[in-house]
Amino acid sequence: MSFVGDRLEDFSVTRPDDIALNAGAASWTWRHFVDKIEEMEAFIRERTSQGGRVGLLLEDPDALLICFFACARTARIAMVLDSGWPIAQLKNVLDAAAPDLLIDGAIFLNLPSIPAASLRRSDSREAPPREDDPFYCGFTSGSTGTPKGYLRTHGSWLKSFEVSDREFGIRGTERIVLAGQLTHSLHLYGAVCGLAAGHGVVLAPRFDPRTLLSALARADTGATLYATPTQLHFLAEAAERSGPVEAVHHVLASGAKWQDKDRQRLTAVFPNAGLFEFYGASETSFITISGPDGDAPPGSVGQAPPEVEIAIGTPDSPEPPGTAGAIWVKGALLFTGYHCGNDPLTRWQDGWLTFGDVGCLDENGYLFLVGRTGRMIVTSGLNVYPEEIEEVLLAHPGVSGAVVTGLSDPVRGQRLEAAVEVRAPLPDFEGELLRHCREHLAPGKWPRRFHLYERLPATPGGKPDIQRVALELQNKEAAE
Repeated sequence: MSFVGDRLEDFSVTRPDDIALNAGAASWTWRHFVDKIEEMEAFIRERTSQGGRVGLLLEDPDALLICFFACARTARIAMVLDSGWPIAQLKNVLDAAAPDLLIDGAIFLNLPSIPAASLRRSDSREAPPREDDPFYCGFTSGSTGTPKGYLRTHGSWLKSFEVSDREFGIRGTERIVLAGQLTHSLHLYGAVCGLAAGHGVVLAPRFDPRTLLSALARADTGATLYATPTQLHFLAEAAERSGPVEAVHHVLASGAKWQDKDRQRLTAVFPNAGLFEFYGASETSFITISGPDGDAPPGSVGQAPPEVEIAIGTPDSPEPPGTAGAIWVKGALLFTGYHCGNDPLTRWQDGWLTFGDVGCLDENGYLFLVGRTGRMIVTSGLNVYPEEIEEVLLAHPGVSGAVVTGLSDPVRGQRLEAAVEVRAPLPDFEGELLRHCREHLAPGKWPRRFHLYERLPATPGGKPDIQRVALELQNKEAAE
């Protein structure tokens, strides 16, 4: 029976001295990496039973991956906690998640060393994990802003690994390079998927474009880069000064809509790379994939892989092509439910799942995103999805980032305001952007005010921090 991490011993035997993991200054061979995982497995077995919940509060990404695999391989549930959460928020999550064991940096560093042979004998009494066992509890804020714990099974990720292997075609010698923190599900998935398949993985302790470009250039056997479109934007800017990187064979982008102009810039930055965009959520894995073949129409996020079905509106009576509605998905890649917390936008119906995103399909099954139900703004009686306005602003050659939000207005209910990051100073900043919006948007969707940012706040995963921007604009209005 297969489970996540079931092949690690093979790599430690056949390639013991090859590098499995680079994380900043730390470097782990396959032998050292698997030995440490087995030490942690023994520690976890002594303190929990199978199916137990293990909280992982670890800043070091190598420690997090070691503990994550130890939980997966012993049929425990790894609860990946964010050490950057405020103390009060962390306490609330711990109270709700109720882990049976909490592992932090001090516990990891003081773990006693146990001979590997003894460890292999100690696990003989436990059954191996099953594909329908939950093994990972991640946390996402979703529409409420309060972290919710979503559960994934071994089987749902193993199916996702199969999709990655078929759709991306990453060669066995390539290194997987991650541009962000492992508390972001995109980067955790990329690291675990890579290691589970025997790839060497390179983790950047923090996102720094120049350092990351240097790491990519040193990948003499080729590299696959996982990153958000925001991170790729800043990588492209840095690479335009330092020169192209020919060692990159694949770029895998997710987390937000990839702007066409940034995608085009990357073809010069990574001339030998196939550029892939995939759309999904922490609860769904892949929903659609757009590859480098150029078949996807402009603005689309691609087509569903064979493992996924999509319906628009409702599963039992889907909307016709070209009509927008709630996105519903069905297949073996979905999560099983929330361990703690909930999201009113996430609903099940006869095996189908919807989670708040709105979109439409064309006649060929290509998906176009309209927005998110939780972000919809009602202004002067008009339902507006801020993502549409953000996409128009990002199409302006001088704009590098945009967040649109609604502020309380006694006349309109809410009024549209935009926080904008520009590449260089724009003369008549507000006038220029308002003219641009009038050319591309219907009346009622034009922001009433534009706020200039030198650098928009970002989440740990590299996406614009929408909640923080909205709070800053509210505070700015209150102070005026």
